[in-house]
Amino acid sequence: MKAVWIFGLALSLAQPVWAQEPSFDCAQATKPYELAICDSADLSTLEAAGAEAFAQVSIDHAAAAKAIARPALQARRDCGADAECIADVLMQALYSYWAAGARSDQADAMDWLIADWTEANATCRESSDPAVGPQACSARNLLTVQLHDIGLCEGAYNLDNPDAATTTLLREHWVPCFYPELQN
Repeated sequence: MKAVWIFGLALSLAQPVWAQEPSFDCAQATKPYELAICDSADLSTLEAAGAEAFAQVSIDHAAAAKAIARPALQARRDCGADAECIADVLMQALYSYWAAGARSDQADAMDWLIADWTEANATCRESSDPAVGPQACSARNLLTVQLHDIGLCEGAYNLDNPDAATTTLLREHWVPCFYPELQN
């Protein structure tokens, strides 16, 4: 079933299994967040993927790459040795680089997941068929959970208007989740 495959895809995106060394020399690591990255294959892989994505975005959009990197580096420092916090920061930066144009197998899979969500959402909202509509809504809800699990959140339109009707808060643009507690 497609839902099982989607769940597996989301897990593979959330917990990378391809092992890489971080982009910096672990022998020179002294800061708590650097040591935590060096001590974890998952964090090392995420950090290396982020460095590669930064380089890809920098080729055509250096200012955009730096705008993503600066707060991510500060948030990573603020995490200290907290591996979960570091992982969240690294994932958010990686998704931001992907949204800015960096490509990878994981970014392509993320695009596929978003495309499936968009299709299910359209069918859910437009179908008058008593079987197809609810089935599409169910699929959309499952995909929403999967997107949240990999660190993507809905970008809402019209949020500047607090009295906006629910129907005008269309959530069809996926962006890296923003965690204020990670900001200084």
